[in-house]
Amino acid sequence: SLPALVIHREPLEHNIAWMQAFATRSGAQLAPHGKTSMAPALFRRQLAQGAWGMTLATAVQTRAAYAGGVRRVLMANQLVGQANMALIAELQTDPGFEFYCMVDHPDNVAALGAFFAGRGQRLNVMIEYGVPGGRCGCRTEQQVRDLALAIKAHPALALTGIEGYEGVIHGERAVDGIREFAASLVRLALELQRDGAFERDRPIVTASGSAWYDLIAEAFE
Repeated sequence: SLPALVIHREPLEHNIAWMQAFATRSGAQLAPHGKTSMAPALFRRQLAQGAWGMTLATAVQTRAAYAGGVRRVLMANQLVGQANMALIAELQTDPGFEFYCMVDHPDNVAALGAFFAGRGQRLNVMIEYGVPGGRCGCRTEQQVRDLALAIKAHPALALTGIEGYEGVIHGERAVDGIREFAASLVRLALELQRDGAFERDRPIVTASGSAWYDLIAEAFE
């Protein structure tokens, strides 16, 4: 039944290859926003071109992607609610599945720490860093530092990186604002790495949606 969506193969393949090539030239790894299409066939094309994993928004989307063959997910959102936590815990029984989610508040950290400790599992988390008045994330650099300490207190959580959300920065000086925010994100990542906050030698530093990926890539260089 209508409406129906037609995707032309040649432009699609061109776009996938172009974006992957841009990320590779920038020294970055690409985790495309799978939540936009929720199309496993498209996920597989992007992964085949070299995508590091898929970015999703919810536990239910993560389960759907897993059913479609995705084995590395960056959930660019907080994992809240025991039903959603249970979905992820179930997927983590597969040793080939790799999952990361965001945290931005001590209450969320405590809830996740208690739940996954009770399951005998460890959850990979990343601190979400936002801007004052923004949609989500810690709003100041000090909040990021404090949250890293809170995560350290929960053995069931592994701090694996930091994520920035810059999509709400607008206005006449948006470019300057994006660059300032990206510099702050990188500065925090280096500081946390120096202080031994991360539980991997090469922590993940991630940001950027479809609007400012070129400026974010510059900052990450």
